[in-house]
Amino acid sequence: MGSITLFTTSEYEPQAFDAVLFRDQLVVCVRADEDSVRLVPLDKVNHVDGDAESVLVETEIPESFYGGAEYGFADVEQFPDLQAHLEDIESEAY
Repeated sequence: MGSITLFTTSEYEPQAFDAVLFRDQLVVCVRADEDSVRLVPLDKVNHVDGDAESVLVETEIPESFYGGAEYGFADVEQFPDLQAHLEDIESEAY
């Protein structure tokens, strides 16, 4: 799966991340290989581009994953803890 691309109002070139999480008025951008986090105010975000398979919502994003989020995009393969969380949710499905 490819990375998630973030387009902001203040940068000409798009930025690639392994996860982009939306919380209230803030976007949390994560690069797994560098273990780095970038915070971007929501009003500075033009567009986020990612595969439909990488979309996560509410309970799929635990609080332990960079503070959780209302929704977001994540390359789950880059985050073993998130992958385990999603497998736990799937095993609880009726």
